[in-house]
Amino acid sequence: MEMRSTVHGRRGKRLRRWLLGILIFLVIILIGVSVLGEAQKPVDTAKDRVTKIAKQSGKLTTVSKFYRISRQKVYYSAVGENKKNQKIGVIVQGKSDKLTTINMRDGLSEKQARNLLNKQLHPKKVTSVGLALYKKVPVWQLTFVDKDDNLNFITYQFSDGKQVQSIRHL
Repeated sequence: MEMRSTVHGRRGKRLRRWLLGILIFLVIILIGVSVLGEAQKPVDTAKDRVTKIAKQSGKLTTVSKFYRISRQKVYYSAVGENKKNQKIGVIVQGKSDKLTTINMRDGLSEKQARNLLNKQLHPKKVTSVGLALYKKVPVWQLTFVDKDDNLNFITYQFSDGKQVQSIRHL
């Protein structure tokens, strides 16, 4: 009889340890999700602000893509359609309300900018892409990791894909 109660006692302790382990794991997951949610709030706020400005100004009626780029300055951009169903991009510097508007058919698409990068430099991984302004000219800025695991930045002019800036091997 004593032997039987000892076996059940060990099982109970093991079960409690497992349940405690699962509970701790779930708490860690919830904390992680909460932290990520808080970290995403500034980008969500900027997206809402840029979308609102673009819609109120009549530049866009819908937004299909949003970008955030941070180099020397922070740029937010949105791509969508206007009232005439034309694909339009808007670029805003930081907290400014001033929009730079571009007709997306007049230059490179995101896919074309990525393809240009892949063709020229064969990156291991593209980490970010976005529309920005470089010397008041619309550009695609791409951040990527090369085959040697170095961080790199490259900037292509939106209108013709000409490389206007490159920072390599960081």
